[in-house]
Formats: sequence, C-alpha cells, structure tokens
Amino acid sequence: MSSLYTRSKEMEIQNPRSYPEHKSGVSFFDDHEVELEEEDDDLKQLAGHSKQNGFATSYNSIDPAYGSSMSRGELLSIETMNQRIKAMDYAVRGKIVQQAEQHVEALKRGEARPFTEVIFANIGNPQAIGQPYLLYVRQVLALVTCPWILKQPELRKGFPEDVISRAEEILNNSHGVGAYSTSKGLPIVRQYVCRFLKQRDGYAADPEHIFLTNGASDGVKLVLTLLIRSEQDGVLIPVPQYPLYSATLTLIGGEQVGYHLEEGNGWALNISELESALNLSESKGIKVRALVVINPGNPTGQLLSESNMREVVSLCERENMVLMADEVYQVNVYSETKKFVSFKKIVSDMRSTVKLVSFHSTSKGVMGECGFRGGYMELVNFEESVIDQIYKYCSVSLCPNVSGQVLCSLMVHPPQPGDASYESHRKEYNDIFQTLKRKAQKLSKALSEFEGITC
Repeated sequence: MSSLYTRSKEMEIQNPRSYPEHKSGVSFFDDHEVELEEEDDDLKQLAGHSKQNGFATSYNSIDPAYGSSMSRGELLSIETMNQRIKAMDYAVRGKIVQQAEQHVEALKRGEARPFTEVIFANIGNPQAIGQPYLLYVRQVLALVTCPWILKQPELRKGFPEDVISRAEEILNNSHGVGAYSTSKGLPIVRQYVCRFLKQRDGYAADPEHIFLTNGASDGVKLVLTLLIRSEQDGVLIPVPQYPLYSATLTLIGGEQVGYHLEEGNGWALNISELESALNLSESKGIKVRALVVINPGNPTGQLLSESNMREVVSLCERENMVLMADEVYQVNVYSETKKFVSFKKIVSDMRSTVKLVSFHSTSKGVMGECGFRGGYMELVNFEESVIDQIYKYCSVSLCPNVSGQVLCSLMVHPPQPGDASYESHRKEYNDIFQTLKRKAQKLSKALSEFEGITC
C-alpha cells in the first residue's frame, strides 16, 4: 500500500489536531485534499472520498462492530466502543453476581439483610468456598518464589527433601518465577506434561506440541481466534455449555452453532443432533470449522462413553472439523463404574488424522488453584506451519505466567512413591477428593427431591 499524503506536511496527516482550523464534528478529510494511487482501494474505503461520510463513517462501513458514526473529536463511549464487547454475555460473572457483591459490601457496612453471608457458587472456585490447598504444592511454590529460603540452613530444615529437590530442579531449569519463560512455557514443565500424557493414554506426546496457558481459558480463546476468519465461520458448542465459548465467539465475530445434549438420556451427546446442527448451519451459509466437546460435562457432569467418543472423532473426520476437547474436570469422576478416557487416547487408538486440541487446567480437579492460572493445551495432527503461527500468536503475550507453569508441573507430576512427601500428599489429595464426591452426591440427592427435577 502506498503512503497517504496531502499537500500539507506528512506530520500533520498523522496528527490532525495540529490543524488549528480542525473542528469537532467535521471530518478531517473535508478540508484537506487526499491523493491516493489507483491500486489503494482499501485505503480509499478507509479514507472515504465522499465528503458526506468522513473518516469515522467510512471506517464503520468496513466493520459495524466498531460502533456508530462519530466525529473525530469524540471520546470513547458506550456508543463508539467495539459493539461486540457490548453484545458479549458471560453470565457466570453477570448481573446476579454483581448484585451479590453489593450485598457483601452492604453486610460489611453493617446494613441489615435477611441473611448473614453470601456464598458464591456461580463459578468453579473451590478455595473461595473452603477447599484446602495441597501442602506440597504450596511448599514448592514458596521456595521457587523466594529462593533465599534455600540458603538459610534453619529455614531449609522446615521443608521435606523432595520439596527442596523439586524447587531446585525448577530453579535450575528456569530464570525463576519473576522472569519470562519461552512463549510455549518452560521446557521442563512441558516435558513433565508429556510424561503425564504418556502414562495416562499410553501414547507419546511431543513437548513442542504442548503450549502452557493461563488456565485452560486462554488456550480456548487462542484456538477459537485461530479458527474464525469471518462471520460465516462457526463452531459447534454444546447446549448447555460453559459460557467461555459463546462469549469468545461473540467477541471475535464467529457463529455459535449449538447442539443440544439429551437431557432425558443423562445429557448424552447424540451424533444425529450434531449432524442436524451441521446441516442447518450449512443451509444458512455457515462453515462449521470445529466441534467443542466438554468431557466430563460442564455444567451437566456427564461422562462420554468410548463408543460415543469414537463416533465424534469419525464425524470430525468426515466433516473436516477440528475437535476441541475441554477435559479440565477429568479428575472429578465420582462413579464407581466409569472412568475418564481422553480424546487423545481415542484419536490415537483409531489412528485418526483428525486435528485435536485438548485442554487441562490447575483450576479444577483436586488442586483447585484457580488464582494461579495454570494449564496447558496439546495439539495433535497439526501441521508444523500452523504450530509456528500459534507460537507467534503466543509470543505477542511473551509467556504464560510462570507461577502457573510451576503449578502445572506439580499437577502432572506430584510426589512419587518413596518421596518424603508422598504419603502425606496422597492422604491430603484423597481427603479432598472424597469431600468433593460427598458434596456432589449430597447435592444430587437434594436436587432430585425437588418436584420436576432429577439429577
């Protein structure tokens, strides 16, 4: 594109406020001639040769998401902001939660309410409602956050040897938690993730295909951004779903293509329902680029059977869709007759070529460390050139937070048999798991006692 210029100085083009005669509400291009070369059609559209339109109106003609017409002097307002942000809805932090926060503040001020406490159950935030942390995890974090402790003999004695060795290993393979890591995350942590995946699924993983993320959410947003090219691109998302998916699609301008889970069949995923949603979207000119499966389900709690998962993989192969597997609740399976199986295992068992992205997080499960924002995503069957572009995207944010990366390594590689902390860590872990299981069963029973509700 050739440069935009006028008979005036180039600096004045870059800063229209330098013109004393410029007035609010008058297009910059009204009073100053703009010359453009013939091939600059896109710049002509932006500049707006029509003096009736002016700069802002022409800009809006490119993408209405930027808001209604405005003058050059107008500040950012609710009318002139990106309208997709206004349209975005994220109910788990919406008006009900904001009202609840107001009640909390009122109680602190001593104002009367018909209750004495507000319990926030709008989102999975375990430690906010009393779930304890795992001591081993916090001990390692304490040492990597303040390595000075390791140099104090008396303080050092207060930590088990395996905690010390783990902290030193992390410090020796990084520049500490206060320094940036590589954009994919610390290599040592990605290697631990690969060992975990091999042990879980029986198949090797490549550390160069592992991206550490700020919770699972950042990974989900990254992949959706990668997929959506225009408003004619869509993604299949379950109904009901965790609103991260619908909110992100609204923000980036993609189409939400909902598929309904079968409530009367334990919230099962019906392949014919997926095919119907696909056909309907295609009749509207929507190209479905990916399928989101939340397994175990959120908020529905169902666990897909292996046969059902194979059907899903086969459908993605036939329809050329990326499979996005949200597996952050993989530890929270309380049935004695069911166990979690990953989509990575199913895809590998089938020797499928389907493109799979799976997500995991330190925020859920037994760890429940939401505030540290740790997680990872694994890319399977992706071209190296695409992975390179994802790396470039991640490099814009430099790196995921390093404390969260440390948490991720402790999630996938906890104390092993024979380690000093193994027995105590195992007991703490099992106690938290059993508590979560009892709460889930108690809640299920209580809900089922309501008329018209089964759980």
